[in-house]
Amino acid sequence: MIEIEELKNGIDKNQNIDYLENIKLMVFDMDGVLLKNRNSWDVIIHRSMNKRYSGPGMKYTFDYVYRNGVPEHLYENLTETKIRTYLNLNDVSSNVLRTIEYLKDRKIKTAIVSAGSKVFAGYLADLIGIDYHIGNEVDSTNHRFIKNVDPVKKDANVMDIQAKYGISPEETVSVGDSYMDLSMRRKSKYFVAFNPATSRLIGASDFIVDSTNLYDIIEQMTGQ
Repeated sequence: MIEIEELKNGIDKNQNIDYLENIKLMVFDMDGVLLKNRNSWDVIIHRSMNKRYSGPGMKYTFDYVYRNGVPEHLYENLTETKIRTYLNLNDVSSNVLRTIEYLKDRKIKTAIVSAGSKVFAGYLADLIGIDYHIGNEVDSTNHRFIKNVDPVKKDANVMDIQAKYGISPEETVSVGDSYMDLSMRRKSKYFVAFNPATSRLIGASDFIVDSTNLYDIIEQMTGQ
């Protein structure tokens, strides 16, 4: 269970301070942050059924498909090649490329940690130049889902990235839209609530960006 009091940082924000000054890593959730849609698995499963929208019916979260799978005949539509075709680039948040280029100019590493699709995460990472990505997968041959990211234990993935690049939690910013993303807060100096899906996230965040424009994170943290 994630306790808000445990995660509160209590910083006094000052518009004249550059909070990215000593930061070396920014970790992004994907669904609801880099993508406007908050559930890439719901998109993928419904596209595999040749349905574009889920509407008011079943919502396929990763936890659901990991425990229950999907109908056997759908796995042939869940290959990596087919999943790549299900990503709608119109779903990408505004100014993603501008944000990543700014961070690169400042020598800040970027990463995606998502309980969503690793295929989607890899596609985005290649497209916009993100340094590292991890997400969950489908083994379409053996008809099973593979958990690389536990939705409530993303701090473990953040630790792996920090170890890979020799970066400390004090040099890390994490960005998420859901309450579950707060696990990343444990291994970060700052947590940014981007387009927050719940008010519960706001009380435990250092920065709140109520927007789908990713560059608003930069503007808020650097006082631009």
